[in-house]
Amino acid sequence: MNGVLSACIDIGGTKALIGFVDSSGNVLARERFLVAPGRPPDELVGDLADKTRSLAQRSGFDWRQVVGLGYSTAGMIDIRSGIVFASPNQWQWQDVPLGDLLKRAFNLPVWIEMDANAAAIGENWIGHGAGVDFFIHLIIGTGVGCGILVNGEILHGWRGTAGEFGHMIVDPNGPLCNCGGHGCLESLVSGPAIAARAAQVMSHSKMPRDDMDSRFVFAAARQGDEQARQVVAETVNYLSIGITNLIHLLNPQVITIGGGVGVGGADLLMGPLRAAVSQRVGSWVDMQGTQILTAKLGEEAGFLGASRLVWKGISKDSLF
Repeated sequence: MNGVLSACIDIGGTKALIGFVDSSGNVLARERFLVAPGRPPDELVGDLADKTRSLAQRSGFDWRQVVGLGYSTAGMIDIRSGIVFASPNQWQWQDVPLGDLLKRAFNLPVWIEMDANAAAIGENWIGHGAGVDFFIHLIIGTGVGCGILVNGEILHGWRGTAGEFGHMIVDPNGPLCNCGGHGCLESLVSGPAIAARAAQVMSHSKMPRDDMDSRFVFAAARQGDEQARQVVAETVNYLSIGITNLIHLLNPQVITIGGGVGVGGADLLMGPLRAAVSQRVGSWVDMQGTQILTAKLGEEAGFLGASRLVWKGISKDSLF
């Protein structure tokens, strides 16, 4: 594989990360830039293709070295047909043939994956889940996502939308979730959910309610603020319920937690979370052998997972 590259794109709500990765997971070039939401599919894909080719040229790569494109994005996706049913980041998109658009624009074999799954694949490749057959990667940030690997392969479900951990209902009488339900985990442990609870109880805070975020809450808790600490404890409680259910259902060897909340509040969350889960799980669960860890790869998890899709797929016919 000397001199052979995978092109990778990980696109989120406001940013895109593009670049090139070799078969050992070494990032050879990368570029991060902002993406405006709601762009027409062909316009966005064309812009991504132009930027990726430009990066290759500036990095001294011959496009003929690139064997495939891995693409990670939020949304409901049929990964076999390459059709995006809907995307929260690109609100105009419905039933978009993204795979075909990417193949034409890049002139490469293309592999597409949902962002949480791609991040799980990346962590399972060279992160803290490396080589683990039964592995779960959680992303806790603006939303709550989950990628599940069983025997080393992503569990997609019937139409590819398995793993919606954020919409596991843990309190039917809880707050309204953006999915329309009540008491989903996302409405209780995401960054906005943490900030909303804190805004209700931290009456002494000088920070405007609309500007409060989870980083402020974690900082206040570290400084000994009792109301902030209570919000953190509630977050641990809700999250421990969800993770206990995952452990009972799927019996993973390793669970990693990433995202802005998962990593940014790790010093406050992880110790109490492990303790709470250990108390909640059934006596048959081997919690000494079940690890709950902070994710290793940060924002590059989905990007590297997109690369891994290419390296696993190049020996087969392209999906698109």
